[in-house]
Amino acid sequence: MDSIIAQLGLEPADVILYATMAMVFIAVIMIAMAISSFGASRRTMRNRASGKSSKDTDKGKNKDKSSAESIRYLDEVTNVTPALQPLARQLVPFNVAQLSTLRQKLVRAGFLKPSAVGAFYLARLFCALLFAGIYILLSPFLLERLSPQSMILAGLGALAFGLFLPNIWIRMRRDSLAQQYRNGFPDALDLLVICVEAGLGLDAAISRVAHELRHAHRSLAENFELMSLELRAGSSREEAFKNLSERMDIDEVRSMVTLLLQSEELGTSLADALRIYSDEMRTHRMLRAETKAQALPVKLTIPLGLFVFPTMIIVILLPVMIRIFKVLMKS
Repeated sequence: MDSIIAQLGLEPADVILYATMAMVFIAVIMIAMAISSFGASRRTMRNRASGKSSKDTDKGKNKDKSSAESIRYLDEVTNVTPALQPLARQLVPFNVAQLSTLRQKLVRAGFLKPSAVGAFYLARLFCALLFAGIYILLSPFLLERLSPQSMILAGLGALAFGLFLPNIWIRMRRDSLAQQYRNGFPDALDLLVICVEAGLGLDAAISRVAHELRHAHRSLAENFELMSLELRAGSSREEAFKNLSERMDIDEVRSMVTLLLQSEELGTSLADALRIYSDEMRTHRMLRAETKAQALPVKLTIPLGLFVFPTMIIVILLPVMIRIFKVLMKS
């Protein structure tokens, strides 16, 4: 052991510090998992006990039914690979409200399967372990520049960054999908107007639009296809439209849903309403493009000043400087 430490060029104090840091990381992760597991088990036992104690009353039956639904929902969100499912069950909190909020965020980011919730918690754990391992590997190079207190703080920062990295990536993916929805939504409205004016019903028109948009705007087509499946399964139009607006989470879709529902309630022409709204969406898209085009010269100022202008000056002055240098050398 001493020979291995000597070959690595480490002092005994350094080895103790590295071991302490590794133990701190492992202890934090184990404590977090234990607290999550203990809290989940206590809530499960309390819910089951409350269901048994009031079994003969309607209130007890509702509690027992709610507990069964919660356990069933927990099984759905942790339905990842069989090897990782027990670990996912320990990581996922036994809180339906919290899981529903996270599920909504994942759906808006494009992850429609319920098992994405369990995969999200597993990704948080693996990212935390990954960054902790990278930090431990880099710690010999950082030890010469940082104090032990700074090393511990940096390690905790790396662990926290690994835990929050999936949240940052989900937020960025959700914003990217929202931008794709805004770019492709006017085209979807144009196709919807054409289908309705051609004599198709609204349900059939939505299904046709989902089929036609599959290659140009795949993510948008998936949302329309899912809405079409909801309508075929027996859901009302109002419920299917509201689910679409919740999944896409952009103002354009909310306005369209409100327009379609009001047109259906008032009995006005659906094709005329969609045509007017499609023209407005096309105008808004053109205004967004013009706004970006007007902001482009300001954004190009920094790269022009830092890269283009110095290069041009060098290209122009370099031949002159070479000639002046040759003349001075001859003289």
